[in-house]
Amino acid sequence: MVREFPLAAAWIAFLVALAGLLPAAFAALVADLVESLPVIIGSGLGTATGQPVLFILVAIGVVLLAQELVASLATVTTTVVYQRYDEHLLTRVMKALLAVPGLDPFEDPALAIKTDRAVRIPGFGPGELITGLMEKGAVRAQGLAAAVLVATIWPLAAVVLSVAWLLVGRRLQVDFDADPDAGTDPSSWTETRRRARYLKQVGLMPAWAKELRIFGLVDWLADRFGRQNAKVLADLWRIRAVEQRVVLALFTVVVAANVVVLALAARAAMDGSLSLGQLIILLQGLLGMAFLASQNGDGFIANGSVAVPDVLELERATAGLAAARPGRLPADGLPRREIHFENVRFGYAGRTPVFDGLSLRIEAGQSVGIVGLNGAGKTTLIKLLAGLETPQLGQVTVDGTPLVDLDLESWWRRVAAIFQDFVHYELPARDAIGFGAVDLAGSQRSTADHDLRSAAQLAGAGEIIADLPQGLDTPLSRRLAGGVDLSGGQWQRIALARTMLTVQAGARVLVLDEPTAQLDVRAEADIYDRFLDLTRGLTTIVISHRFSTVRRADRILVLDGGRITEDGSHAELVATGGRYARLFAKQALRYVDDNPAAGDHG
Repeated sequence: MVREFPLAAAWIAFLVALAGLLPAAFAALVADLVESLPVIIGSGLGTATGQPVLFILVAIGVVLLAQELVASLATVTTTVVYQRYDEHLLTRVMKALLAVPGLDPFEDPALAIKTDRAVRIPGFGPGELITGLMEKGAVRAQGLAAAVLVATIWPLAAVVLSVAWLLVGRRLQVDFDADPDAGTDPSSWTETRRRARYLKQVGLMPAWAKELRIFGLVDWLADRFGRQNAKVLADLWRIRAVEQRVVLALFTVVVAANVVVLALAARAAMDGSLSLGQLIILLQGLLGMAFLASQNGDGFIANGSVAVPDVLELERATAGLAAARPGRLPADGLPRREIHFENVRFGYAGRTPVFDGLSLRIEAGQSVGIVGLNGAGKTTLIKLLAGLETPQLGQVTVDGTPLVDLDLESWWRRVAAIFQDFVHYELPARDAIGFGAVDLAGSQRSTADHDLRSAAQLAGAGEIIADLPQGLDTPLSRRLAGGVDLSGGQWQRIALARTMLTVQAGARVLVLDEPTAQLDVRAEADIYDRFLDLTRGLTTIVISHRFSTVRRADRILVLDGGRITEDGSHAELVATGGRYARLFAKQALRYVDDNPAAGDHG
C-alpha cells in the first residue's frame, strides 16, 4: 500500500501518531491540574498563582478539541483511502484478466483456481485493510504513549509490563491467525463449513427465490442453515478452547503484575514518595498499556489482506500469457479470401483433444452452417476462429496470415459473435446494445441513437425498444430504478441487436452460436433467414442443433468427434443419405408430428 499511495500512507501515519499521543498528553495535563488545585484554592484563577492553572485548562481544551479533529480526519481519510484501495486492487484484477487474449484464466484448471480466488476480493473488502491499520495503529500508539507515561515515574515497571502485554498480544495474534482447518487441504472448507456456506448461497441467490417459495422451503432452509451454522461454531469453539487456556494463563500473570505495581504505588503515595499527580499518571498509564495487547483492527486487517497475495499471484500467472501473443498486424478488411484451419490440434487441459488434425477452409463471403451433437467441438471451433483459444499444433490463418500474428483487438472488431450463453447486461438498453461497437455507440448522441435503433430494428428488437418506458435509457433490470425485466426471447433479440451493431461498425465475420435456442422453431428459422439476407456478402457461420435453421446456408459441415464427417449444401447432404440426412428426416418428422402447421420449418 505504501508504494501505491505514499502520501496517503504518510498522512495515515501522522494521524495514528496523534491519536496515540493526545490521550497521553491529556492524562499528563489532568495530573498537573490535580497537583495545581491546592495552589489556587482561595486565590482564584485571575491571580498570578492561578495563571499556570488557567494555561493547563486551556491546554486540556486544546487537546480535547484536537482529539475530536483527529477522529474526524481519521474517519474521512479511512473512507477515501478505503475506496481508492478497493478500486486499485479490483482494477489490477481486471487488468490482469483482460490482458490475457484467450480464456486460460477461466479454463485452465491451475490458473482458474487463482482467478477464482482473486475475483472473490469484493466479498472480502480489501479496503478494510485501511480501516484495520488505522484502528490497530491508533491503539498501539496509545499503548506505547501510556508506557512512556509510566516510564517517567517507574521505568522498570514500564519495561516489565510492556514486555508482558506485548507477549499477551503476540499470543492473541497467533491464536487469531490460526487456521481451524490446519492439516486439511487449504483450498477446501471443512464439511460443516461447506454445507453452511452452500445453504446460505441457496437462500440468497435471486435465481432460486421463486422455487424456494413455491416449494415452501423458506422456513426449512432457515432452520437447516441455523443448525448447520451452530455446528460450525461448535467446531470452532472446540478448536479454540485449548488455545484460550494459554491466553488465560498469560492474562493472569499480567494482571497479577499490574496489581503488584498498583499496591506499590498506593504505598508510595501514602508515605509521600509519590505525589497525587504522579499517582494519576501512573494509573492512567497502567490502564493505557493494555492497548499494547489489543487486537482491535485485526479482523479488518485479516479480511482486507486476504486478497493481496491472490492478486499478486494472478498477476504473475497472467503476465506470461499476456506477453505470449505478440501479434501486431492490423486485421482491417479481413477476410478477403478465406479463413483456413491447417492441421489444427487443440484440447482443454486434462481432457481428450477436441481436434486432432482438423483442416478446414471457409471462403470469405460464404455462409456456413455447423451441426453436430453436444461435445462435437462446434463452440471450440468458433473460439479458435475468434482467437480466444490458440491451437497446440497447426494454425488458423486469415488470407494466409497466421491468426497469432494479427493484432487480436483489431481482429475482434472484424468478428461479430453471439453465443448461446450470451450476457444479460443489466444496464440501460443503450449500453446493452451499444457494447457491440463502443466507438460507434459513443459518437454524437443523435448519430448513436440512430445506429442503435437501426441495429435493434434489424434484429427484430425495434418494438422492444419502443415499448421501454425510457426508450434506450431504460435499465434492463427491475432491481434498478425505472428498470424493466425482459423475457428470454426479448434478451435474445437484444443480443442479436448488439451483434448487428458490430456488423454495422465493420465486422466481416458473423458467428451465431445457438443464441436463439429458447425461441420456437419457426421464430428461430425466421431470425436466421433474416440474418442471412441482411449479412449477404459477409462470412457467416451458423451453429444450431435444428437442421431447419442451417438448411439455407451455402455450405453445411457435420462435426462428429472433432472431425468433419460431412461437407456440402443441404441438398447435397440429403442426397448422400448420410448422418445429416437421417437426423434431418428424424427431426423434421418430430416437428411435423408436434405441429402439423410447421410445414417446411420442421
